[in-house]
Amino acid sequence: MDLRQQRIENEWELLERMAEANPRLLAIHEWRPSDFLLTLHETPAVARINNEAQICMDHEVRLSFARFFPTMPIEAYLTRAVFHPNVHPDTGFVCLWGRFSLRDTVVEALCQLQRVLSYSLLSESADHVMQPEALKWAHQELAAGKLPLQYTPLAKPAGWQEEREYRKAPERKRLS
Repeated sequence: MDLRQQRIENEWELLERMAEANPRLLAIHEWRPSDFLLTLHETPAVARINNEAQICMDHEVRLSFARFFPTMPIEAYLTRAVFHPNVHPDTGFVCLWGRFSLRDTVVEALCQLQRVLSYSLLSESADHVMQPEALKWAHQELAAGKLPLQYTPLAKPAGWQEEREYRKAPERKRLS
């Protein structure tokens, strides 16, 4: 098994643990060769319906692992795009990372996704803005104190951080 496949298997196990820690907020549906399908519940996001802003709370998500993962970041796609500067209106691609690390996991990806959906996080960088009208709208709503939207953050699985760190070997006793 190559590094990419081993890492994706580790990500799946981490996702399962994340779902166990968040049974109300996260439902896992399927593992495809390079994608995980899931639903994120109780996370508010703005949708434009009939040219009117409405809040949607549930999101079908596809986490995708590029051919060169883990040297390329985990990508997130929404089945139904939302009105956010950093979400592509046609593909549902969510720009999660300004910078990413090889060590970023599904835990960071999902927590980052919640922050983006709720407008707790948005990038104004031209490389990241895919809905300029959403950026203009967000400035008005932020100024009016209507954003960010309140949500319950996903709980991270117990011990997940320690498991991804390299462990120090125990000190060896020196023989004299």
